[in-house]
Amino acid sequence: TEPKARVTLVWTSELPAYTAETCKQIEALGEVLEIKLIEKLREEESGVYGVGVSASAGKTPSKRYSFRIAFGCGPENVDKLITRTLAEIQKIKDKGAEQGDIDKFKAEGKRQLEVQLRDNGFWLGYLQGQYQESEDVKDVLKENDLMAKVTVASTQAAANKYFNKDFIKVILLPEKK
Repeated sequence: TEPKARVTLVWTSELPAYTAETCKQIEALGEVLEIKLIEKLREEESGVYGVGVSASAGKTPSKRYSFRIAFGCGPENVDKLITRTLAEIQKIKDKGAEQGDIDKFKAEGKRQLEVQLRDNGFWLGYLQGQYQESEDVKDVLKENDLMAKVTVASTQAAANKYFNKDFIKVILLPEKK
């Protein structure tokens, strides 16, 4: 019933080294950023109903990473909310993610892993993926060690490495009447 804009910001590039630790740092950065953007854009600004951040790293067909931030908002709020989003990214680049947000990420990751380890569907997909990528099937046992390496400093380093100044900004605005 009201005009709505759709905003998507994308950072993507070659991934210098594809490792389990790199993938975990990218995942962590995406999750803590989503926590922060929900807090800032939805709760403080009341500018969006929801905001999503997806982070991924892959080595097939080539080593690449991507971060995608998407939200819907009123057309009048587009510039303000993009500016606020970029400011939150800059805060992580300057100081790292807040420890409380990292703790939330770790707690949720631990809970999800406990549930997944009891699910045959998880094992089917995990084992298939590990064999397709020629990865060690025992990598799942290293998950707690990888989580322990997610720190304020590691999120700061990851943000500076992966959120460069070059990104794609797509804005879908309602038709003018």
